[in-house]
Amino acid sequence: MYNYPVLIHYHRKDEDYDACNYSKDPIDTEKLNRVKEYFGTTFSLTQASETPLEQFIFRVEKDGETREYPIRFNYYPLLTEVWILDGDDTVYYSENPAIASPHYKDQNPFAFDKAINSASFDHHWGYQGELGCRVSANETSFKLWSPTATTVKVVVYESASNDAPILKTYEMKRGNSYSYSHKDNTIGVWSLTVPEGLAGRAYQYQIDFPHHQSLTRDPYTTATSPDGKRSAILSEEERQVEGFEVKNGTEATWRLENPCQAVVYEMHIRDLTKSETSGVAPELRGTFLGAAQTGTVNQYGQSTAFDYIKELGVNYVQLQPIADRHKEYDADGNVTYNWGYDPQNYNAPETSLSTNPNDPGQVIRDLKKMIQAYHDAGIGVIMDVVYNHTFSTVDAPFQTTVPDYYYRMNRDGSYQNGTGVGNETASEHEMFRKYMIDSLLYWVNEFNIDGFRFDLMGIHDVKTMQMIRWAMDEVDPKIILYGEGWDMGTGLAPYDKAKKDNAYQLPNIGFFNDDQRDAVKGGEVYGDIKSGFVSGAATEPIVAKAILGSRELGSYLSPNQVVNYVEAHDNYNLHDLLATLHITEDQESIMKKVETATAMNLLMQGISFMELGQEFGRTKLVPTGENGELTHDDRERAMNSYNAPDAVNQVDWNLMNERQDSIEFIREIIRLKTKCGAFSYPTYEEVYRHVFVHTSVENSGWIVYEIHDEDEHFLVVFNAKGESHYYENAGNLEVLISNSRSNQENTLDNVSVAVMNILS
Repeated sequence: MYNYPVLIHYHRKDEDYDACNYSKDPIDTEKLNRVKEYFGTTFSLTQASETPLEQFIFRVEKDGETREYPIRFNYYPLLTEVWILDGDDTVYYSENPAIASPHYKDQNPFAFDKAINSASFDHHWGYQGELGCRVSANETSFKLWSPTATTVKVVVYESASNDAPILKTYEMKRGNSYSYSHKDNTIGVWSLTVPEGLAGRAYQYQIDFPHHQSLTRDPYTTATSPDGKRSAILSEEERQVEGFEVKNGTEATWRLENPCQAVVYEMHIRDLTKSETSGVAPELRGTFLGAAQTGTVNQYGQSTAFDYIKELGVNYVQLQPIADRHKEYDADGNVTYNWGYDPQNYNAPETSLSTNPNDPGQVIRDLKKMIQAYHDAGIGVIMDVVYNHTFSTVDAPFQTTVPDYYYRMNRDGSYQNGTGVGNETASEHEMFRKYMIDSLLYWVNEFNIDGFRFDLMGIHDVKTMQMIRWAMDEVDPKIILYGEGWDMGTGLAPYDKAKKDNAYQLPNIGFFNDDQRDAVKGGEVYGDIKSGFVSGAATEPIVAKAILGSRELGSYLSPNQVVNYVEAHDNYNLHDLLATLHITEDQESIMKKVETATAMNLLMQGISFMELGQEFGRTKLVPTGENGELTHDDRERAMNSYNAPDAVNQVDWNLMNERQDSIEFIREIIRLKTKCGAFSYPTYEEVYRHVFVHTSVENSGWIVYEIHDEDEHFLVVFNAKGESHYYENAGNLEVLISNSRSNQENTLDNVSVAVMNILS
């Protein structure tokens, strides 16, 4: 049984509510009880149904005339709250657009401007100063931007535990300085300084608006209670780690001058070490500290986790979201698995990845220790950030502090949904743009983060991404930025979206290269499987363009805007896609294709990206059917394992034992990519001067290209034609790296790669 909670606010200018008859469809036994309120009258009800519902009808009948209002349900089981006005056919999903309606007797035509006329709202209320909480031994200060609030209080709790009682409540004061310089424009800012250090406590803001009140955490919180619902107050000492240093510029020796030499290794902190096969200490598995433990081996004595990553030779790791996320719990009260794309607090590390989730300072210290370990190993750390949406709009610290401002909204007060997950943030609004920049700078300055991957970057506007690039450049131009440049949503004009087609407006920001991805390996999108070059598809012309840095596949200004990849966390792993495409082939054949696709990806001009375990055929196809069979649900889960159990997502490090040849081959290719400039030219001028594609005939299964500069002279061959290939006149060729298994001289077997020196 489904029970949908609904709250309907109904308004009539004539105020003749008693003369109306009210009903709904579907009809059930619940009576519509009416209560008088500021808006007119309100109905609180629960719509029951044995099957899921998308909407129901609310009817008002007066003097023989009936009006019907279709109401869309919110995500179950969240409250559906709507505002309806007599004479207005629109059902409003927020109070402000209803108050702006001419059918409201006390109409305020500007009530919804912060959503649909944000430039005017920003011009008056925008603020560019410091926000959040600052603490010292003798005082604690709070600043919150909440221009539409009538009063704001700080509620301080005795500790940072989830259920700590209230210690004291303090009144905040609104600023009174109006200035065209938004740095000094405090009229929308509420401030408080308490003459004592409150470290060890937690707090929330209690905010009064004209018709409702909210209790919310600080949008700028940098530490939280274990559940993320309260902001924690930490002293500087609680954040400090011995040996941790923030370094930029020439001191950050692990950062690359040329991003095209980057090999980025995507990983989820929990996936890396959760399995006992990781050899990581049980108490550290699935944590930040576990990701930095050394001396770990699998049952065969082979290096795992952090040591393995160092030996593989990648120069960056990309961490799937590590900021605080919405949490769900199992029957034992443990936080269940999730990738982390359900953002809750953008500036606080995720407590479940700490060795002590109940200590908000411990998670910060653990993360800093991990980052320092990677820096000491010469490996940069990139964060996957999810500013495009929030898990919830109901209790997110945006809608609760400035209702209807931080999200893109439709004129009926509903949320735009270009992300496909219920809402999208409005990066073009001054204060969310400021928030994004402030947040990114915090991670750089506090944790020494080396780059950012922007989830659904196409939701953000071009100007914001440009300003983010400029802000990073002021700290260190070597900080890497890239993201998903998909064309999403309708809230921005096409020219204003930070999508791949607009790469020419976004220098030094990279874009995931889905054209190259699909051409090399094929693809799986929503269950639709297709082949790529390594499976015999006729994609040679596209692969050839990708070899040359993909300039002809987009509007890129330089190769450092191109992020080549054949596997990421989304959709099937490379191994699982190829195993599905070639269901009758054995593992040796599948792994040959994995090797070839991975090597091709690394040998193309641009930034290289791969996922944890890709090189040894990591799989998420975990059978649960009878007799060990893979079920349909098993395959669906492997395609999108965002909340699948550890059994699906954790890395099986014992798998390496039977894949040592694959690992060594890819390690050699990575070394070539990171150490040899011929595979990472920073400009298209250099690419076209030095790289020549000799053969890429469509449907030939055969690609040959040459790289020739002052120091190196290579011939690279990709073979997927279905048979071995003998190359003649090979006397001046010396094979450097190849995964060909052929014992015949000058022969490249099917589905293989060879990198050869051309001898003078």
